[in-house]
Amino acid sequence: MPFSPAPSCPTTLASRTGRATPVLAVLAALALGGCSWFGGGGGTKTGGTTLYPCPAVGVLNETDHVTLLSGSGADLTDVVARAEIGKVVSKCEYDIDESTITVDLAFDGIAEIGPAAQSRALNLKTFVAVTRRYSAFDKKQVYEVPVVFEPGQRQVRFVKTVDGTVLPYGGRADGSIYQILVGFQLTPEQLDYNRRVSYNPIR
Repeated sequence: MPFSPAPSCPTTLASRTGRATPVLAVLAALALGGCSWFGGGGGTKTGGTTLYPCPAVGVLNETDHVTLLSGSGADLTDVVARAEIGKVVSKCEYDIDESTITVDLAFDGIAEIGPAAQSRALNLKTFVAVTRRYSAFDKKQVYEVPVVFEPGQRQVRFVKTVDGTVLPYGGRADGSIYQILVGFQLTPEQLDYNRRVSYNPIR
């Protein structure tokens, strides 16, 4: 399963673009916590080390952006909104007694309202999915991200946090066998559109 990978470290980052955004201050708060964010007392170990690696995180290819269309969708005037996912941040904790890994993650993005919009509020459907070694999804959850464009505002940035994804481990299997992928939950028509139409990033 192809995805945009993130470097392996106590704070895992994945980016579709290199652009910095103000909303990443929220994600930076996770990074600034360092390994002490979870704590390491009792039967738990902070993940992100060689002995306790966290799952890789990334954005699933072809689902990193979505274009919402009205009517036939054959013209730029049919665009209701566009949105794209930027960075993903994650941290993990090992529960030694329960043989589980708990992962918290967050991702940010930007949405842009289009000429065909009938409302200045919309819900973007996103997902978080767990895979093992590029195999089929182990689990997948869809999350709605509400976005509101204030009068005169064309673009809105958003952050979605997903806490408490619990994964089993044991024996020689640890967090490195997992990947956690995020993206937009696309309809077949939206996925086909992404594949057919060249995408210009929101600026």
